[in-house]
Amino acid sequence: MSSSIRLRHLPLHVTSIRTLVFFLFLGMMVFQPITQVLAASDDSADPPTEIRVNVADFTDSVFRAVVERNATAFLTEINRAYSLQRRPNFGAETSGTFDAVGMGRLWSVSPFYVYDDIIIEQLARRSDGSWEMRNLPLMLRDADGAEHYEEGVLEFEADGQVRGLRLALPAHRYQELIRAADSSVDHENRMMIISFLEIFRTAFNQKDITFIEQVFSDEALIIVGRVVENTGRSSEYEQQVEFLRFNKEEYISRLRNVFARNAWIDVGFEEIDIFRHPRHPHMYGVSLVQFYNSEIYSDVGYLFLLIDFSADEEPLIHVRTWQPKQATPESNRFSMGDIEVF
Repeated sequence: MSSSIRLRHLPLHVTSIRTLVFFLFLGMMVFQPITQVLAASDDSADPPTEIRVNVADFTDSVFRAVVERNATAFLTEINRAYSLQRRPNFGAETSGTFDAVGMGRLWSVSPFYVYDDIIIEQLARRSDGSWEMRNLPLMLRDADGAEHYEEGVLEFEADGQVRGLRLALPAHRYQELIRAADSSVDHENRMMIISFLEIFRTAFNQKDITFIEQVFSDEALIIVGRVVENTGRSSEYEQQVEFLRFNKEEYISRLRNVFARNAWIDVGFEEIDIFRHPRHPHMYGVSLVQFYNSEIYSDVGYLFLLIDFSADEEPLIHVRTWQPKQATPESNRFSMGDIEVF
């Protein structure tokens, strides 16, 4: 990338920026569930043993039949594996690029099954010629045995073989973000951003350090806030927040340690907003609330990402900032205006 990036200024309540060795996800010791959590019980309904997938509103009957056959086989195997308490064993329905290792990581953290026995959804074509099917109803089992609802996206190669499955944004938020596009290019970029965020989130749940390392620029600027003092005043925001700065190598090193110390990690994104840079149309800022929960630590914070889509390869994250939600007023959140690209 030819441009340089720096922060214009820091929000209020900042004491310093310095590099420290500290636990990566410092923040308020608060966890709020992302979705409704359903307690597992002996009398809960068993997962459907057979899944049938129908592609809606698709004129190519031959390709539709291929996708339906592969998706049906893939999702049925997931449910059978869940019922038999084993790992899924996929066959010819998956492509050569299918990430079996990543699926295994996700399965070891949160085994899941498809909630409905009949899936009727549309296919969406991606710019690279691949396809995806959204709105898959999934039930994930947490480490404590409780189940919670998530939506999934099934990815297909251009020939209709299954390429992967990722955790998805809720359907209503996906549509809101897509409808906010102001041009066909912006529409396509927003689809790419949403897919990127879903893959990025799933990578944390899979503890896929290789993918996370690849998507950060070598010169990435990473800022993490932590509460260092509570004044005891009535406002929850009257707390001192210190900002710590990391380079990519430091961030990835600490993230490796976090992954090694936790048997499972569950990251969720909510309240997502997407902003295009006014002078660099290939750059987008993404602002969201991140819910982080793990075996030994939980927090809720404001996450901001500056993502560059100028390269033909995968998008790159140039800026990542995190602020503790409970100690950060809306007016002090990092935003596109805090970053200078030159």
